[in-house]
Amino acid sequence: MNDPTTEGYAATPAEIEGMLRNLCAYALSEPDPMQRYVELTHQQVLFQGMVEAIRRERGRALADLLVAGMPAAQVAAKTNLATEPKVRKLISSAGEAERVKAAARPAKATKAAKAAKAAPAKKEPEPLPPHLAAPSGKRVLTPADLEALGLSPKKRAAKKATPAKKATPAKKAAPAKETATTAAGTESAASKGSAASKGSAAGKAVQPKGQKSAS
Repeated sequence: MNDPTTEGYAATPAEIEGMLRNLCAYALSEPDPMQRYVELTHQQVLFQGMVEAIRRERGRALADLLVAGMPAAQVAAKTNLATEPKVRKLISSAGEAERVKAAARPAKATKAAKAAKAAPAKKEPEPLPPHLAAPSGKRVLTPADLEALGLSPKKRAAKKATPAKKATPAKKAAPAKETATTAAGTESAASKGSAASKGSAAGKAVQPKGQKSAS
């Protein structure tokens, strides 16, 4: 039975005879013709099953090539299958079609990702960390901002650490009552002096002429 997927490969009669002697030595050595026939028939069916198993393994090998990234056209050229449909058919008969399709999806996604990276994307400002974001949405000055403005916590701490000059104690003001009493006494003394001077003047005015003052 000719297999179209094996075109380009051939086995010589000597190779076939040598394989027969190696694999069917027990059946060929059977002296009873009937028993020998039975044994060889069983070997033929077994080898036909082996042919199908070998065909499946060939399909798995092709699937491994495609999953590894080799293009189907290159696989067809290097394996003498000539066309991609033959490659796909052998892979499908081995039950590996879904695995090959699944491996092709990430490759397409990778190409799309590379195309997206090639296109310049607009950079959005990064959000502030939670401990710097104010509830109102306003930006809170960071330590770097405060330092740039000369308001860094370090400078504030240095200012607080500088000892303040002691203020000169102010003279205590005199109590209000004592001030008022002193002012009243001064005013009274002044009024008495004024009255005495007036009385003295009046006495001088009344003193008759020709009398000397007792003083």
